[in-house]
Amino acid sequence: MKPFMFVSTITLGCLLVAFTGATPSFAAPLGEVAIFTEQSGWIAQGTAAAEGKELADLLKKPADVVTLSDKQIGPWAEEHTDNGVADIIVTFGWFPTTLYPPGNLKADGSVAENFLEGGNVILNTADYIFYVTLGGGANGEQGLKNIMDINADMWSGGTAIKATKDGAKYTPSLDKFTSERTFKENQIVDPWEVEMVFGDNGAGFLDPVIVHDTETDGRIGIAFQEPNNGGLPRGKVLAEMIDNYLFEVLGAQAVDPNGKTATTWGQIKSGF
Repeated sequence: MKPFMFVSTITLGCLLVAFTGATPSFAAPLGEVAIFTEQSGWIAQGTAAAEGKELADLLKKPADVVTLSDKQIGPWAEEHTDNGVADIIVTFGWFPTTLYPPGNLKADGSVAENFLEGGNVILNTADYIFYVTLGGGANGEQGLKNIMDINADMWSGGTAIKATKDGAKYTPSLDKFTSERTFKENQIVDPWEVEMVFGDNGAGFLDPVIVHDTETDGRIGIAFQEPNNGGLPRGKVLAEMIDNYLFEVLGAQAVDPNGKTATTWGQIKSGF
């Protein structure tokens, strides 16, 4: 069992303002992480599964890390919306149908949108976030626009990325790479803000990055939205984004979680 240390979000927020300049969040501490690798986009499913396992193995801060199927992740997200903590979903370029019906059939009020608006986090690596689902690119670029409710796109092929100063601090495993689908800084408009840039091209094309909804406290992050390099340290960098940055911003839970458990939600629900 790892030792428990309680840090109040108020104290943490003051420290962040004083020493890092980050915008503190007082809404909810960091909760659980759900990893989806049953399907993937742009990278092989086996590669996604291996990187997802590495992510689960490396994570130190969340209380529980669960690996879920498409059938499981929608109900999990509904149970983890408005539950007093900031939970995280991680996808590998393929967006589960139980979170968002393929073909943008529920442009507003989807499980995914409600999850974000409940102050939670969705992180993605590999193909364009929210784009690929059942039927291939059935959501297209409209998936991102619908879920964020702003006119953002990720058409930025061949963008040379290097770590920022913050990237070197929070994601030491991040090295130079070429991103095909970045966030664009000038498209992130109110109520969204660019919260933390780990890598960029020096001209407003961002990957890895976390953007933040200042009204709902939801967050979306991407890392390595790129198809051509199967050796990129996706699991390591995602773990660093969660352990080193999101934990710092969101803080610890106010109860001892009795250590992290890497398992499946089906096992948790059945009591195994």
